[in-house]
Amino acid sequence: MPTDDIQVVWEVSDTADFVTIATRGQERATAENGHSVHAIATLPAGSGFYRFRVGQYVSPVGITRAAPSGEVPEVRFAAASCQNYQNGYYAAHRDIADRAPDFMLWLGDYIYEGAGAEAADPAARVHLGPEPTTVEEYRNRYARYKSDLNLQAAHAVCPWFVIWDDHEVENNYAGITPQTVAESSEFAERRFAAYRAWWEHQPVRLPPPIGPDSEYRIYRQASWGDLLNVALLDGRQYRSDQACGDIVLSLDPPCAESADPTRTMLGDAQEQWLLDTLTKSTSQWNVVGNQVVLANATLNGAILNYDQWDGYPVAREQLLGSVHTANVPNLIVITGDIHLAAVGYLTNEGAAVGVEFVTTSVSSSGLIAAEFEEVLRGIPDLVDAELAHRGYSFHTVTPEQWLAEYRIVADASLPDSEVSTYAEYRVDSGSSTVVSGV
Repeated sequence: MPTDDIQVVWEVSDTADFVTIATRGQERATAENGHSVHAIATLPAGSGFYRFRVGQYVSPVGITRAAPSGEVPEVRFAAASCQNYQNGYYAAHRDIADRAPDFMLWLGDYIYEGAGAEAADPAARVHLGPEPTTVEEYRNRYARYKSDLNLQAAHAVCPWFVIWDDHEVENNYAGITPQTVAESSEFAERRFAAYRAWWEHQPVRLPPPIGPDSEYRIYRQASWGDLLNVALLDGRQYRSDQACGDIVLSLDPPCAESADPTRTMLGDAQEQWLLDTLTKSTSQWNVVGNQVVLANATLNGAILNYDQWDGYPVAREQLLGSVHTANVPNLIVITGDIHLAAVGYLTNEGAAVGVEFVTTSVSSSGLIAAEFEEVLRGIPDLVDAELAHRGYSFHTVTPEQWLAEYRIVADASLPDSEVSTYAEYRVDSGSSTVVSGV
């Protein structure tokens, strides 16, 4: 792109042919903002078709809708995360576009920060360039991802609620601590560049980040009428560094550091905000969009992944204990990150206080071999697990019940792969019991 600012016209219509324009406006796309625009439109009918125009050029048409108010009889939405461009194709996004949900809940890892892989074929599905550290390099990485037609279709079919995880910046970073200690002095600037590119390339109603030394708050609340109260979390910016050297799949007893009561996942302010959001809710279902697994997935006391809430056990007990004491009704947590599908109970003092639906990755390779499925299913707080496939979860919610459908991709190495339903799970309103096979 040139360094010139560009005037962009946006239009909204009740019909896909744009014979009549319901509302329109203009935004200036500046080089400073990566030539992105964040237009906020009033939708006369609550939903509509939209497009952008620059001179003689007209964008493809998208569908959007305003979150409804008042009584809502049903909502259908997709939840997804983890779409490493180099690991596979986006058949899951093609399926999401075909099913046309009311909205998408994106749980993080929209891009991956790894350097481009070696490939003899210049058209191969690989990252371009080195690991990004500057805003220009992060912009180029987003451009690579957004060139995918199935991802474009999933964006165009419905509005998205978006949060980040770690790979939008760097694997397993924690607050201002990078994965590699040697990078500490430059990490604040790198994180700011990554946050800036994230804001530019995501459909969020947020101001841009203002500097490397400032908090950039993305945790926020959304509602879907009287049916859903949605709390969107940030599990990266405020957390303590991972304990015990961040070892993975160790069967040793956890080190003493993991039990330090000062360690936090969300930070004090966000944790209080979350509890206030949940306890003051009057919605039928209380939903948390969450990055890393909240359910207790320890194995005979061993912490298999210190990056998850298992590595922050005191903070988790405090959070779920507060939820239990407040008797928060119909709590559903939806999680990404771990590249496997799972269903679990959220427990406090032996009582189930909510249900967690963990959605697998869109394309990112599995982290645990499929032969360990039965081991995971044997963990007391886990109901089910599927480790072999990529995919997403599709949720149909009414005032009476929550139905979670797990969609899996037969072969993520094929762009036209079949996508099918692995399993369905039901939670009835007023119950924290998961019914399988419905």
